[in-house]
Amino acid sequence: MLDLLGYFLFIIAGLFFGLFGSGGSIIILPVLIYIFKIPIYEATTYSLLLVFLVSISGTLKHIADYNLHIKKTIYFAAPALLFTSISRVFLFPAIPDYIDILHMSKHTFLMVLFGVVILASSLSLMKKNTLNINYNLKFVLVFIGILIGLLSGLLGIGGGFIIVPSLIIFARMDMKEAASSTLLLISLNTFLAIILEITIFHFQFDFILFLYY
Repeated sequence: MLDLLGYFLFIIAGLFFGLFGSGGSIIILPVLIYIFKIPIYEATTYSLLLVFLVSISGTLKHIADYNLHIKKTIYFAAPALLFTSISRVFLFPAIPDYIDILHMSKHTFLMVLFGVVILASSLSLMKKNTLNINYNLKFVLVFIGILIGLLSGLLGIGGGFIIVPSLIIFARMDMKEAASSTLLLISLNTFLAIILEITIFHFQFDFILFLYY
């Protein structure tokens, strides 16, 4: 019965990606950990693969429909890809299984971080879509790209729930434009993380298990 709930939530994750270009990993990661009982390292890696497959299919559709805004997205992409590599290769393995100073396990720390990021992203969407202050758009997008890269490497997420609000608030895109641009970046970011897992950490995907999920 619990497995059926997990499959249903995977369907909801796919709908979120299709409608908003984000939100899938918010559902996928907790489902893998709490319903299918996968350890957090494996869960973040399988989450990356699932998010990549969903996002690349959406990206290809938007490419066919000439609905991408690559010029603005590139300022996200470069720092996000760089810091995804740094985060996955160096930061994630460096976190001890138990963090003495915080009195919590690595698993708990990452899930708390996950919750904080989701909350912050939700609050940002409640703000006005534009800011009445002067800011350097390129600098803001680069900074957010760095943040997305760090979180992608640590949590196995695409970061769409950060990218979409950022494009709406700072780049003044509408929801459709933001969703299409976000899917492109997510597909690039998660693909890189998967390649790092296979080449550096020699992670072997259990595709029979993957198809089961």
